[in-house]
Amino acid sequence: MNEETWGLIFSIGLPMLFAFGPFLFSWIFGNWYQNSKQKELVEREAAFGADPLSTLRTASGEVKESGLLISNITMSISWWQGMIGGIHSIFGGTITVWDKVLSWGRQEVMQRLREKCRELGYDDVINMRLETSEIAGSKGKTRALELVAYGTGVKY
Repeated sequence: MNEETWGLIFSIGLPMLFAFGPFLFSWIFGNWYQNSKQKELVEREAAFGADPLSTLRTASGEVKESGLLISNITMSISWWQGMIGGIHSIFGGTITVWDKVLSWGRQEVMQRLREKCRELGYDDVINMRLETSEIAGSKGKTRALELVAYGTGVKY
C-alpha cells in the first residue's frame, strides 16, 4: 500500500475507532459478562431447592425465632445498552435491553436473600418485599440502580 492509502486509513479509521471502539468493546464484553452471570445465577437457583421466600404477612406455623433479613445489589447498564436504550427512548416503546438487566437484578437480589436465609438458619422468609432506588449522576441522569430485597426470617 502506498502512503496515500495509509493516510486515508489513519485519517478515517482512527477517529472511527476512538468514536465507536468503546461501544463495540462494551457490547462484546458486556454481553459476555452478563450472560456468564446469568448462567451462574440459574445454576445457584437450581441447586437451592425449595423456595423459602413468601409475600404472606403471617407465618405458616408457630414461630420460635425471627429476624430481619436484607440483601441488596447495585447495578448499571453498559455503554452499549445505554446507547441502544437512548435510541429506543426517542421513539418510545419497550426498552428490552434494560428489561433484561433489571430482570437479572431482581432474580439476583432474591437469590441472595434465599442464601442469607439458609446461612442464618431460618426456615422461611415471610413478608418479602423488593425496593428499587436510583443513584443519579451528574445532570440528574440515572447512573445505577440499587435493588433491595427484605423480609422477616422465621424459624419454626
